[in-house]
Amino acid sequence: MQKRQLFTDRLLAQMPSLRALRCFVTAARYESFTQAAEVLCVTQAAISKQIKELEDSLDVALFQRTGRHIALTDAGRILYNASYLSIMNIAEAAEAVRRTEKHALTLCVSHTFSALWLSPRLAAFRRCYPGIRLHVTVTDQFMELDELMEPDVIITKNPPREPEYEVEPLFHDVVYPVCSPTFFEHHFHGKKIKPLDLLAHPSLHLSPLGRAQVCEHVDWRVWRNWFQKGDDSDRVSEDNYLESNDYRLLVAQAEAGEGTLLGWHHLVHRQVAQGQLRRPVNESIVFNDRHHYLITHRNAHHRQEYQQLREWLLAEVEEMMNGLRVPQS
Repeated sequence: MQKRQLFTDRLLAQMPSLRALRCFVTAARYESFTQAAEVLCVTQAAISKQIKELEDSLDVALFQRTGRHIALTDAGRILYNASYLSIMNIAEAAEAVRRTEKHALTLCVSHTFSALWLSPRLAAFRRCYPGIRLHVTVTDQFMELDELMEPDVIITKNPPREPEYEVEPLFHDVVYPVCSPTFFEHHFHGKKIKPLDLLAHPSLHLSPLGRAQVCEHVDWRVWRNWFQKGDDSDRVSEDNYLESNDYRLLVAQAEAGEGTLLGWHHLVHRQVAQGQLRRPVNESIVFNDRHHYLITHRNAHHRQEYQQLREWLLAEVEEMMNGLRVPQS
């Protein structure tokens, strides 16, 4: 009995760290250190370091590396097959423990929605509902939620495929140009500006490449085609423009007076109301068939804290959409 206990203790002492195993299992699952880093919210260098330390401790290569491609070795496959189920059992047990915490809700949103819509409102929510503990998870991978992630509430334009979530429209898209007050004074003040006149001035463009943070697909070309039918020209504006796939960066540049930006009402309405941005023209594009959705896990529906969160969200959205107003020139 004593020998068996000593053997068990030695195995436990020599067991790889759970952090390293979690990094290994995630990298093996996605066959990518980069995607593993995104899923675990760490850097790629951290993933590489953990796996190297794991390989060094086992004195065996776990991955075959060919350029950016990785594949499990025979030893890696043995470890993965043994580790995956154990890691998932631990993760599910940890999630069950989290869910036993009274009044806790997990809310999942995108990076852009978190920064520009949710963040300015969180303090007020916490003052109104001090008894609700809100866990906010930020991701852009809504279509395929990771097995380690099962939020109570999701707000996104792309609902996940999992059947345990129920979906309801939250608000529709409204898009209009915005610029800083100084940019407006310099380029538009005192002039009768038409929608297409904006294209002759410096503009800010949401790039279609790597556009993971904002799933909208409206750009200045859409704006031009909306107000000028039958124009075969591919030129959107003059050469003086900035392009990025980071919408938060573009909003900051608009506030800094660097150009006119197509603003989604839900992402820029607060800046407009506070005078940080202004609308140079009255026109907007309204998409009544494009929505952000409130997606709720079926286990959360009857919880009081969820009902309070939902009521608060609906009230905030109603106030936001009622705030649509015609700009003053």
